[in-house]
Amino acid sequence: MLALPTVMCLMLGIPFKPLIVSTVGLFMMLVLFIWMLSIGIWSNRQLEPSKQRGTLLFIAGLVLPIVYLVAYIILVVPELTSGNPSKPRLWMFSLHMLSLSGIFYGIWYTAGQLKALLVSKNADYMIFSNTFFMLFIFPLGIWLIQPGVNRLYFEAQQATDAADDA
Repeated sequence: MLALPTVMCLMLGIPFKPLIVSTVGLFMMLVLFIWMLSIGIWSNRQLEPSKQRGTLLFIAGLVLPIVYLVAYIILVVPELTSGNPSKPRLWMFSLHMLSLSGIFYGIWYTAGQLKALLVSKNADYMIFSNTFFMLFIFPLGIWLIQPGVNRLYFEAQQATDAADDA
């Protein structure tokens, strides 16, 4: 999430400011995670009960990276801007690895539940791998996945309206 703002600073010739880059990265992470949370939970609710999964680990996996990035902004960015950075702390490495695991699980959960809803069966990895990798290329992947989500939502809304009319 921090790579895209950094590349944008380099491409546009903007001076690299760690606070600005990490804040833009936090905003992008929030947008992606809110989208994944809404799609993952909605897809899970639309599936039949035997195919549904618990959402507690999914939510925790998406909250942990946000907590980590806020801690990074509060604790590390001031050291970077002062010009006297210290060695990385061991607890940050552990939290970084946990955050990456949470991001991977969040992407896996969202892709799996969305594809299970699309193909109406349990989705193994080969079925939802394209959606999984589309979520990695954040702005472009969401742009390509969203029409399918809109179609699913429209079909679910029509089914609900038809059931209400009957």
